[in-house]
Amino acid sequence: MARPHDEPAGGLTAPFDETTAVDRGGGGSAVVRTASARGAALRAQLPARYEDLGAIAAGSFGEVRRARDTLLDRVIAIKLLRAEHAAEPRLRRRFLVEARITAALQHPGIVALYDRGELPDGRLWFTMKEVRGRTLRAVIDELHACSGQGGFGATPTGWTFRRLVDAFARVAQAIAYAHSRGVVHRDLKPENLMVGEFGEVLVMDWGLARRVDVADPDEGGISGPPGGALAEGLTHHGDVLGTPAYMPPEQARGDTALHGPASDVYSLGAVLYCLLAGKPPYRGGGGREILAALLAGPPPSVIEAARGGPPAPAELCAVVERAMRREIAERTPSAEALAADVVAWLDGVRRREQAIAALDQARSLAPEIAALRAEAAGAEARARALKAELRPFDPIEEKRPAWAQEDEAARMGRAAALAEARWLEVVHGALSLDPDLPEAHVMLADHHRARLVEAELGHRDEDAARAEEMLRIHDRGRHAAFLRGDGALTLVTEPPGAEVIVERFVLEDRRLVPVRERVLGPTPLVEAPLQRGSYLLRLRAPGRAEVRYPVVIDRDGRWDGRAPGEERPYPITLPAEGELGPDDVYVPAGWCCVGGDVATPDSLPRKRVWIDGFVMRRFPVTTGEYVEFLNDLVASGREAEALAACPRAHEALAETAGELALARDRAGLFCFPPDRDGLRFRPDWPVVLVDWHAAMAYARWLAARTGLRWRLPDELEREKAARGVDSRLLPWGDHVEPTFACVVGSTPDEPSLEGVNGHPFDEGPHGVRGLAGNTRDWCQNVWKHEGPCVEGGRLRLEAAALGDPDFRVIKGGAWAGGMIIGRAAARFGGRPSIRRPVVGFRVARSS
Repeated sequence: MARPHDEPAGGLTAPFDETTAVDRGGGGSAVVRTASARGAALRAQLPARYEDLGAIAAGSFGEVRRARDTLLDRVIAIKLLRAEHAAEPRLRRRFLVEARITAALQHPGIVALYDRGELPDGRLWFTMKEVRGRTLRAVIDELHACSGQGGFGATPTGWTFRRLVDAFARVAQAIAYAHSRGVVHRDLKPENLMVGEFGEVLVMDWGLARRVDVADPDEGGISGPPGGALAEGLTHHGDVLGTPAYMPPEQARGDTALHGPASDVYSLGAVLYCLLAGKPPYRGGGGREILAALLAGPPPSVIEAARGGPPAPAELCAVVERAMRREIAERTPSAEALAADVVAWLDGVRRREQAIAALDQARSLAPEIAALRAEAAGAEARARALKAELRPFDPIEEKRPAWAQEDEAARMGRAAALAEARWLEVVHGALSLDPDLPEAHVMLADHHRARLVEAELGHRDEDAARAEEMLRIHDRGRHAAFLRGDGALTLVTEPPGAEVIVERFVLEDRRLVPVRERVLGPTPLVEAPLQRGSYLLRLRAPGRAEVRYPVVIDRDGRWDGRAPGEERPYPITLPAEGELGPDDVYVPAGWCCVGGDVATPDSLPRKRVWIDGFVMRRFPVTTGEYVEFLNDLVASGREAEALAACPRAHEALAETAGELALARDRAGLFCFPPDRDGLRFRPDWPVVLVDWHAAMAYARWLAARTGLRWRLPDELEREKAARGVDSRLLPWGDHVEPTFACVVGSTPDEPSLEGVNGHPFDEGPHGVRGLAGNTRDWCQNVWKHEGPCVEGGRLRLEAAALGDPDFRVIKGGAWAGGMIIGRAAARFGGRPSIRRPVVGFRVARSS
């Protein structure tokens, strides 16, 4: 509805009844007058075209009434100068200025003026469109009443924060139009802004408006309200024009020469301040106190004023701050620019809402992806279980169920990959709508972090580099520690007090070489800072053998050596001096990663396993050591056992197949025969052409001779000896280089066995040699598709079944093979009775 320009804050929003009107004085006090006689007098004086329908609102100098335009048959509002002021020239001029200015502003956000005239008693009037609705202040109050610290809620009448900001933007656009016509409002406040029943937004009360290019002789000449009282929300006529709580400093100073578009910009900023905070920029006991505060300095920031209520968007707070700068030159340059800033924010909010809707769609795909991954994993597990019951020579018919499960796993994996591709497309689509959408960046950062971890574990350097770069692009700080690679080491030794020397594995000439970095200090170490990487720690203590202890610090990771189910770090035992033989290598207890190398034959799935400490001989058993074993059996009267364990010619040598590969002297002792085609022996070469039973017999003999529980290693113990703890593919790193081990391609000559001291680069992180070439090794355990027994993450050593004819595990590379099949995760199987020129063995014992 239309209201007089001097209506106070919280102005009337409903029509008066027929008998009462409220005349509000300048101080905001209400005086009740009888309206019936006045209404009757008015009806007698109105032009015949208009029919009075009663009062809408009244103020100190004017009133607004509802009327019917009988000529056009429509309800309008008519604004009249009060009868007691009809003869005052200045008020009459101001009233006419308001009518002329309002009529000149043809804009959807400004009430249209239809007609004007003068009653017989001298009262001026003009008619305009009647607006039914509420003030912006009423809507602001309602919105904040329905909101809280968690954010803005919706009102019962359907108003939302974004809708209200949109209404404000339209107000700013209407004021920008007025400025383009040379008109400034000078009394912008939420009470002078109306929202109609059908969503229209209107700037009301142009009673203080002026044309910037025309001097107003009446400014400063209209007296204020009786008694000098001034309410904070009340328009004041006099030296200070406008509403104190929303006026700019130049209006508060009464400096009318500076009143211009920038003044309205300030007031618009103050209105937006009220919208965000639920209260005007300045508040106090009265208008004069407000003026004093305004002149003293800027109001509290919007963020501070909004504290305890819905948080105000930072972008809109910045709009308010720029618009309400005290210096005119520093304010937002125009109402048009202010409106553009708000519209830009609204556009961003709309795009954000669309983007969030897209993210909701992406989230809806997540359960499908997870379900497909779970189905694929389940099918893989079923395939492994079925294959565990199979033998290599089983017929196709028996293998088909396992193959079907493998095919199902592959199908589910492809479906999951396609669903994930759709997920990525939707998330990137959300970013195309809102490039700064935090939720989308979080989702993508988490996704690329997972891909980075997978690529690094799989040694896919290009994929890892790509994933890391994408993670850096999308991370907004959540993964900063992960990207920096900060980590920590906790280490306990028995006895404590060991000096810890840190050597980082650095790639040099395709090998990971330990390079000394620093001394960390004595154990125990608790959360000692250590950057991401693979390290070799050398633990030294008086009276103790030096221990090589590899550790790997993952991104944002901790290494604490806690065994499965334990709360405290597992102490690393430091063997006493002399406890280890000269070629004994101590492999401390701890976690390591095994399997996961899809390029190698029958690699196990990648898993993290705790393996208790063990000792392994640095080299495989040599022919010289093996001959000593055979001759000791002969000397002990166990010649039959020696003959059963003696190397025999390979089945491929037709003429000598099954014959003893060693000679015997006159005393019946075993010795080296002369070289012949396909058979050569040297004391320092690994022994070959022995079956698993013979290797086990040697281990039992050595245990009896030394009093130590020597045995064949478990396949995972051997894999840990080759790979350490950083998942490297080969003892020296990830690069396949034949010159580092005795394999095909190592030499221009014909492939051949070599001494155990050859190829020193073929050495694992703990110091065990010959793990990728020369000869493969028999392992103690039975070959199973699912691998050795791991319970609760811990390797459980299984006793060797001597009479079991099932396949035994063979691990390692060989002089007659390519390096690809010599990678540490490769697994082979053989009947315990077979003998091969590429298969020997080495011994180990639990520590």
